[in-house]
Amino acid sequence: MNAAQQIAEPLDGTTAPPKTRGTTSLVMGVLAVVLFLCPWLPETVSHWIRFLPVYFVVPTAIGAVVSGAFALRRMRGDEGADHRRARAGLTLGTVVLVASLAVLLWAYWALNQAYS
Repeated sequence: MNAAQQIAEPLDGTTAPPKTRGTTSLVMGVLAVVLFLCPWLPETVSHWIRFLPVYFVVPTAIGAVVSGAFALRRMRGDEGADHRRARAGLTLGTVVLVASLAVLLWAYWALNQAYS
């Protein structure tokens, strides 16, 4: 018996650990939240570190939503699958997208009021 068979078939009768699909979605969701919060770093931090990541917030959040939706669709009907990572990534990506849209609408409104 080789090592791969031992991992696939545990001898003590326990079940195999759940599949870890959805990890990409979770990582991208957390990264989107971190990128979204970069402008609120202290002013002692370089402007490049504070404002350059803002350009990657929406693509990263969209990636988290899409990969989470695909992972949940692939796990549909699988009883042993762990849906939490995919749902967390999907949720974080959606929250960041909505927050980004709210900030853009607020900026548009504020600039419109300032120049009217």
